[in-house]
Amino acid sequence: MPLLILGAILLLLLFLQNYGYKALWDKGLSYTAQFSAKEAFEGDRLFLREELVNRKFLPLPWVFVKLQTSEHISFVDAQGEPLSESASNSLYAIMSYTAIRRRKPFICLKRGAYNLRTGNLTASNLLHTYEYNKDFRLRGELLVFPKLLEDCEKIDLIYKQLDASVLSNRLINPDPFEFRGLREYQPTDPLRSVNFKATAVAQQLMVNIHAPTAAQRLVIALNLEDMNAPAQLHEQCIRLSATLAKHYISQDAGVGFYTNGRDLIGQRLGEPRADKATFLQVSNSPRHLYDIYECLARINLGVKCASMADYINQLTDKEQVYIFISSYYKADLIQAFQGLGERGIEAFLIVATTEPIDFLETDRMVMWNL
Repeated sequence: MPLLILGAILLLLLFLQNYGYKALWDKGLSYTAQFSAKEAFEGDRLFLREELVNRKFLPLPWVFVKLQTSEHISFVDAQGEPLSESASNSLYAIMSYTAIRRRKPFICLKRGAYNLRTGNLTASNLLHTYEYNKDFRLRGELLVFPKLLEDCEKIDLIYKQLDASVLSNRLINPDPFEFRGLREYQPTDPLRSVNFKATAVAQQLMVNIHAPTAAQRLVIALNLEDMNAPAQLHEQCIRLSATLAKHYISQDAGVGFYTNGRDLIGQRLGEPRADKATFLQVSNSPRHLYDIYECLARINLGVKCASMADYINQLTDKEQVYIFISSYYKADLIQAFQGLGERGIEAFLIVATTEPIDFLETDRMVMWNL
């Protein structure tokens, strides 16, 4: 008789446990994950921050979290060695009214825009006789900028060929929109620079000081129309564009940017402008450099691009220097580029290739052999 009572009690406890966990396992249970930064460069090491919170009395002896992450995000150990593809998943044992926080290091292998969107939670009861699971949504975004080629041996050769035209003989004029401070009036100062409010306070003529701006302007044009070129060749062109933009903006040159590559995020969102080429106006501010990096990070190489020759044939501004970066070098592009010189427009063409191209070795056409 006592054994029957004991057995009945055990069955009742088992039923209550199964019923309790089935009804309450996900009550007060929350999971969040986010990247440790919103922007990074290729090769940077970041962290995935996870937090699992159990806000109820019922403990969870086994909670498995499965995340969907990009193959270009490589989780690593403390020594920086790559882990298996399942390293994004996590196993927890969490008690009542407890929070568990973890940081998982990872390496950004490739430029692009990455998101944490969905995951799956799986839990069990105390005796591991039943499993319960549900899907959940996350909000985490990471923009990976292209790697800068500042340590590349061949980049100095490109600088030597370009700098003489891009940075020399620049006329330095004051930028009326970039205020730097005040100083006393000098006889050579134009009257339009007088600050009358400051003059009234100081009881003497005071003039505004404006930051200098370079009259010489530079446009970097990235051509990605060669669909047959290896993806790595296009990636190097993208990295070179980012490197040149940083180099010349750091030299106070005004830099514009054009690419016929398509915007990845815009295509995901169905924006009409995503099917058009991108152009950023000339500027030399840190924010402008960020915009160029962002544009390069969001380029989708899987979409056919417009002809760069058509863009070149429309150029008429003789006060800008153009730098074209391309793995495509067929006759239409070469002819369009040569036409710039005939119209008095200063331009350079950098052709990225894996094979020697002798006819491109001129003072305005540079072969960048990778």
